[in-house]
Amino acid sequence: MSQEHKIKFLLCLVTVNCNLRCRMCFNWKNNETEEIESSLLKAAISDLHKKGLFTTDASVVFAGGEALLRSDIFELIRFSRDLGLCTTLTTSGYPYNDRIREQLRDSDLTYIALPLDSLQRSVHDNLRGKDGVFDNAMQIIQDFPRKVTLTCTISAYNINEICEIAEWAEANDNITGLGFQALVYPFNSQISRDNFHQSPEFSHLWPKDISTVCANLNRLIKIKNKSKKIYTTSKHLNFFKEYFRNPANINRRVRCRIGDTSLTINNKGGVIFCNYIGQLGNIRELAITDILSAENVQEMKKRMLECRKSCEFYVNCFFED
Repeated sequence: MSQEHKIKFLLCLVTVNCNLRCRMCFNWKNNETEEIESSLLKAAISDLHKKGLFTTDASVVFAGGEALLRSDIFELIRFSRDLGLCTTLTTSGYPYNDRIREQLRDSDLTYIALPLDSLQRSVHDNLRGKDGVFDNAMQIIQDFPRKVTLTCTISAYNINEICEIAEWAEANDNITGLGFQALVYPFNSQISRDNFHQSPEFSHLWPKDISTVCANLNRLIKIKNKSKKIYTTSKHLNFFKEYFRNPANINRRVRCRIGDTSLTINNKGGVIFCNYIGQLGNIRELAITDILSAENVQEMKKRMLECRKSCEFYVNCFFED
């Protein structure tokens, strides 16, 4: 991997197991329990570190599914921290309890990434499909000051609340960052990608009145321009207006740079830049540094830059400004 393509985000999908029933994601419908061996995941992280393939501000992100359901998650976090790497745990907070609080503290975790879709308990818990998710998220924010970043997924249920969420996070000293995402094609779904937002299973989530969407996003952009915490850019928030108007007909004015900064190891050991371009290799079969030195890596990067899909990575995660 060439110097200009060092890894800023190593996403470790440590499990796809999930104990929620989120309305915007159907991962909970699968029965897959396979998890990549801890020893192989540690070896991959260590090899990337030894070869200098991380940027100076790199973060190892442990995600799922629900990452807290993996039995050795705290061991993996501590291993990465002992290498001097920044670590982020993405979690709904639903499994959180006193024991997990102490284990998180002992692991020396850098950041905790939580979803927050509403400041109303009933709305947030309804969107996440289980009671108690909101209260646990609030408890984590209290227990880990200045370690929590929030992500709000914009939907019909909270479109009129996004500015209130932004102002609340801005005023809360325990919150270190806030990002906004748009609804995208749900994980583990059998819905057709064509007009997925109009399907019976999903349409209740989709904001119907584009004038309301635009008005609230315009207000949010004004808050963003004065904010120290909102990391979603104004250009990206403006793009959401176009996306919610018609997700199948967006103007791909910018490219997806997922291959420049990010790498994923999935729960089966697969090494990928992008779910839709193909797998580079598997750490069960080959060392990760050997996978990244293969001839097909640059071809994969080229294909990603030429891609014109409006997938979840482009819409939410690797939108280039």
